[in-house]
Amino acid sequence: MAGFSTIGVLPMDTGVAERDRPLRLREARARRRWAAIGAFLALLLAAGAEAAQPVAARPTIPGGKSAIDVPGVVFFLATAAPHGVAAVGTAHTLPISTVGRAGRVDFYTGRSLRRVATSHRLLAEPGRPFSAPGATLRDDYLVYALDAAPIGVQVLRATSSTPALGTRIKMIGVPSDGARDRETLYGRVVAVSHDRIEIDLDERRDLRGWGGAPLLETRSGRVIGLLEAHVPQGDTSRVFAAPITGVLGAIAKPLDEGEGRPLTAFASLDTYALPAALDKDVPPSHRDAPRDPVRSEPPEPTRMEMGIEYPPAGSRVSTSICGVFVAGHAVALRGDMRRFDVVIVLDTSRSTGNPAGTDINENGVVGSQRLGRLGSLFGSGSSDSGDSILAAEVAAARQLLEGFDSRNTRVGLVSFAGDPPNYRRNRRSAFTLEALTADYDRIEAALDGVLASEPEGNTDMAAGVDRATFELLGMQGAASTPDPEREKVVFFFTDGQPTLPFGEAAEADNVRAVLRAANRAARYGVRVHTFAIGPDALAGPIAVVELASRTEGFFTPVRHPGDLQNVIEEASFANLEALTLTNQTSELPANYLRTTLDGNWAALVPMDPGPNEVRAWARADDGAEIEQLRAMIMDPNAESPPVPVELAVRRNRLLEDCLRDVKRRRLSAEEAHAEQIRQDLLLEIERERSKAQALADEQRKILQLEGDLD
Repeated sequence: MAGFSTIGVLPMDTGVAERDRPLRLREARARRRWAAIGAFLALLLAAGAEAAQPVAARPTIPGGKSAIDVPGVVFFLATAAPHGVAAVGTAHTLPISTVGRAGRVDFYTGRSLRRVATSHRLLAEPGRPFSAPGATLRDDYLVYALDAAPIGVQVLRATSSTPALGTRIKMIGVPSDGARDRETLYGRVVAVSHDRIEIDLDERRDLRGWGGAPLLETRSGRVIGLLEAHVPQGDTSRVFAAPITGVLGAIAKPLDEGEGRPLTAFASLDTYALPAALDKDVPPSHRDAPRDPVRSEPPEPTRMEMGIEYPPAGSRVSTSICGVFVAGHAVALRGDMRRFDVVIVLDTSRSTGNPAGTDINENGVVGSQRLGRLGSLFGSGSSDSGDSILAAEVAAARQLLEGFDSRNTRVGLVSFAGDPPNYRRNRRSAFTLEALTADYDRIEAALDGVLASEPEGNTDMAAGVDRATFELLGMQGAASTPDPEREKVVFFFTDGQPTLPFGEAAEADNVRAVLRAANRAARYGVRVHTFAIGPDALAGPIAVVELASRTEGFFTPVRHPGDLQNVIEEASFANLEALTLTNQTSELPANYLRTTLDGNWAALVPMDPGPNEVRAWARADDGAEIEQLRAMIMDPNAESPPVPVELAVRRNRLLEDCLRDVKRRRLSAEEAHAEQIRQDLLLEIERERSKAQALADEQRKILQLEGDLD
């Protein structure tokens, strides 16, 4: 019995299970199928609900255009801002001054005209319209802090990853006819750079009113950019978008500890608008007037230009020990031929009287701190005023001047210092020492005047920046005549940190004043290159770093003031990465090749008698290349063609370089010859010493013998 139950029952139970298995499998499959259908339906419902939610809304201001007429949109981006979300749009949709004066922006859906959010504050520093001089698509944004979380809209998330070519994207906006609150278009990425993303849409569409619409990767659903402009192309539309990384970079530095700054602050003449004196009669070409994004043309591609100006083709030239003078120009253009207005801004505050640590005036004496270490605390100045930090600034300014070409660059000169608040004197903090001019002798004379003056006062950087902007724009009352067609550049030198306009104790307020001045300059296309000179300037460099960053200039730290002349040559307007000059016939490179900031170059090229061919080659910073060949005949008995007056100074500098080099080589050769003579003399002395020793030994023997004889 026990055996039966053990053996017989088990087979009987197995048979029942086998008969029931198909039923259980069918039931399990049915449950899984219904679960999948339920999940799919839930997903569809969720997707439908999300698809029904608007993504873009139109920003409007009280008393302004209705939401239907606003030429752009914002979208809502998840951030660390209050309420976890901010509204992102373009700077050209609503001018920042208009927004500031209104003090409030409401966001309405496109068709239903339902208000979904309100803002009274900007979360981050404002960008500027890409139509502004010197601006790019990446600069064109505004980020609004919201009064409360938006209602009934989809909040998006961004990615900082650069999309690959061919990436599928979708762009979500509001159709211009107002028929729907949301419309989605699709396309593919065809070009990517730091400043823009280009997309070809699957269809040709009228995108009026879409400016600021978000572009998302279709796979991840993350925002990669926002629409700035488009151009119809056959059956498609080429879309130009600002990479979202510009917005993310701004959000990473939120205003007022993340709370955002009131919009009204951006309409104040003391903040982001130009000061009252600067805000009058602004040339139209400098205004931040918004441009219709759908009517804008794409930026022009880089175009290389090169010319050999001297000697003329086929010339007979004579040479010297240094070579034949050859000069020309090379530049990478992104638009028309460039001309420049440059203002050099010098810090003349008391601390610039301290020693630079090197022999700036080359008088053989290195200036030291008066009164030693105690004097450094009180700014007692350098024992040799020609070796001061101010003297180093002036020497660098002169070197800059040598690098400019008066045919396409005007130069002006500004100084700044300033008195503490409530001081008995009430002087201006910044002065125009020389208006913009192509007569560089006037700048040289003004620099002589700076050296002849005693440094004094505190450091009002903001005043220096504003004064330079004032001159570059040629505002009413400025000493300079405006030229809207020229690019605006500032070279800004300082050896300290801002201590004005609010006094030394108000460090944060002084820095903010500089940042506001930087924003003013940036709004009008002024680019500021800053040089922080010495350990004091580098101990707290936020003002000069941000001044350069916000105006798209470069920041150069110069820990040792005496090195300023050496680093100033790093500046360039020509967008060139490399330039070479070679004698193709002899395969010898040029000697003493000098390039200037605006793309002019000159060198002394070694040549053999007879025909020679010189090759000039340049590469732009984006990889574009250009070359030019020039044939000439070197005849030792010929008289070279006359050098144009504007090139004579460059030739003379090259000859001076060669002369100094020849002197160094001669001195080096003389030193080597003297050393050889010394070595020969030592050998002779050693030989004579050995001889004398041998003779002494011989004499000793002789004397010994004589002693033995006695």
